[in-house]
Amino acid sequence: MTVAAAQPSVRRALALLVGSGAAIVGMVLLVICYTGIGVTTLTATNDDPDPCVEAYAAGTDSASVRYTVVPPKAICTWDVDGEPTEVVVAAASVPLFATGAVLAVGGVLVCGVLVVGPWLSRRRSSAT
Repeated sequence: MTVAAAQPSVRRALALLVGSGAAIVGMVLLVICYTGIGVTTLTATNDDPDPCVEAYAAGTDSASVRYTVVPPKAICTWDVDGEPTEVVVAAASVPLFATGAVLAVGGVLVCGVLVVGPWLSRRRSSAT
């Protein structure tokens, strides 16, 4: 029994190139979104500070900053007369975040299918 050498496929290689490129571009866009939120939050005390941000920068226990992953935001929460009040300090562009997420997830899925698919089909054919 002879085993034929695997023939490289130009289409498959091109699809892997496009998929990995899309994944890289998507991840870069996501990094831009998240670092932008962090930088904006850090500089919020310098540029026209909100009372919540001032209270947080002063280290009071009544103010806190939390970050959300989806959608990417920095939210400052503080007590005003015993009532919690939230202020969005920074938020990423929704179209930029959505584009980055679609490209990153889509590129990873395309590459995963192109790499694992032929391997699984070879395993199934050799098992029978």
